[in-house]
Amino acid sequence: KKIVGPAYKDIAKRYAGQKDAEAKLAEKIIKGGKGVWAKELGAEIPMPPNTSVKPDEATKLAKWILSLK
Repeated sequence: KKIVGPAYKDIAKRYAGQKDAEAKLAEKIIKGGKGVWAKELGAEIPMPPNTSVKPDEATKLAKWILSLK
């Protein structure tokens, strides 16, 4: 049973093909979230907000994550 969030490759797989995936993911990086992966992880593991990450940095991170195969 995982006790941390999903792997970056799993995130890339989930968002693959969604036209607004980059923006959604960048927003999640900054604002955090919870409950999105509860079914896959078997628990509700929150992702804390990363308020020190600037929007352009979050976009770069989202692009990189989405590029993983």
